[in-house]
Amino acid sequence: MRLILIVLLLTGSLLQAQRLDAWLVKGPDENPEAYLAQAKNRTANTPTDVAGNFFLIARSYHNLNQEDTALKYYFLAKKEFEKLNLEEPAKDLSLEIHKVISSQENYDKYGNSFLDEYFGYAKKTKSNDRLASSWNEFGKNFYTEFDFDKRSNPQVLAKAEDAFKKGIEFASKTDNSRIKAKLYGNLGALENTRQNYITALNYLDTARTFILETEDNYELFVNYYNYGNNYFTEGNFEEAIVWFKKAENIVIPKFRGKSKRLLYKKLTQSYDEVNDQPNRKVYQKLFEALDRDINDREQNIAIHDINVKYQVAEKDQQISSLEQFKDKFHKNRLIFGILLFLVFLLALYSFVRWKKLDYTKQKLEAERNRIQEEKLEIEEQHTRAVEELEKVKNIVTEGFILLKDKTKIYINDLMYVKSEDHYLNLFGSDGKRHFVRGKLAEIMLELPPNFVKCQRSYIVNTNYIHSVQQGMITLKNKEEIPVSRGFRL
Repeated sequence: MRLILIVLLLTGSLLQAQRLDAWLVKGPDENPEAYLAQAKNRTANTPTDVAGNFFLIARSYHNLNQEDTALKYYFLAKKEFEKLNLEEPAKDLSLEIHKVISSQENYDKYGNSFLDEYFGYAKKTKSNDRLASSWNEFGKNFYTEFDFDKRSNPQVLAKAEDAFKKGIEFASKTDNSRIKAKLYGNLGALENTRQNYITALNYLDTARTFILETEDNYELFVNYYNYGNNYFTEGNFEEAIVWFKKAENIVIPKFRGKSKRLLYKKLTQSYDEVNDQPNRKVYQKLFEALDRDINDREQNIAIHDINVKYQVAEKDQQISSLEQFKDKFHKNRLIFGILLFLVFLLALYSFVRWKKLDYTKQKLEAERNRIQEEKLEIEEQHTRAVEELEKVKNIVTEGFILLKDKTKIYINDLMYVKSEDHYLNLFGSDGKRHFVRGKLAEIMLELPPNFVKCQRSYIVNTNYIHSVQQGMITLKNKEEIPVSRGFRL
């Protein structure tokens, strides 16, 4: 009997020490579709097998960019591990859950409860791997707060940099090449945002050395994409295309849909910048096809619902456990009067908790309605954007715009537009001019992307620019056009 007790104690301690990676096999990462097909016929023999299977199914769906289904199975796996008192894999799943939730739009509305739970366990166990992963996620959170349009809050980039570098400090104490690659890659993306292009490439080169150690094709794809995006932001579109094409040639079994969609969008923009319209159309079609298949808005709403249900269920379970404890306590009381008094207190407590829970449910329902309204607003914005894109497509296809006086102006022949009071003066490459009533902002909406506003009174066709000096653009016909101080091609 004593020997059996010792064996049980040792077995229990081993179970509690297991990491989530102990259940990981190659299938979900290398061929998630095939793994899911086989999982239907797989039988779990033990409760730990059930929890592990839920985790692997969740990882497979996550790798297929089906985040809503992945989140459901991650929650199931977490609950099963918690039932078995396996704290380590249960806490590690908090990071996976955070990654799913944080990959969605409006993520900031959900908070960081799962990341905070994971970070707390990382500090408790003093695990350098987990601390590095935590700081990587904190850095990503800060980075996503940056206003890319107005660039008015550079302080969040400084916070993100500090977080990534803290992560590197912990990662340097491990042999985990994967987390090192992620941290250096994120620093490269951050420096690209700061327009420190050489520093960004240095970080990306460092990241690639660690990626090659892991032989992770997805991370190599991300590295090549970030390399191309660095050149794209710099304005070197030919070199950007080279790296984007390198990324395209990598076979990635996981996160394929959304990764390819992002890549095709950048290739579309790059080919448009170099005026390679045939290739632009090819990649625009590929992007649009993937964008239709990946329904981000429906997925965001589904993830919101799953998360809310999980949080409500957790609260209900806490209330249920407390009620059971109270019931057991009452049964042991001998004096009936005290028992009645305690029942009254329990009823009062339950009523208060029910009111709070009802209030919470009302708030969650209001939040869901607000998200639905935002969804409708986003769809309207999408419709308007499609209409604008269709207008640009027509311009490219037909090759001309129609002025208010019904005059056709051919895009390829138009060198620049000058605003004079409430009139526009359009200058053609054949020396002809056309004078029409209108505003610069109105005609700008009808012109393709190779027309840029170089000064508040001028729009210029970049195809006719010969050179740019301080305060002046020289066209190919030697005409000079003034530019604003902050103008950049």
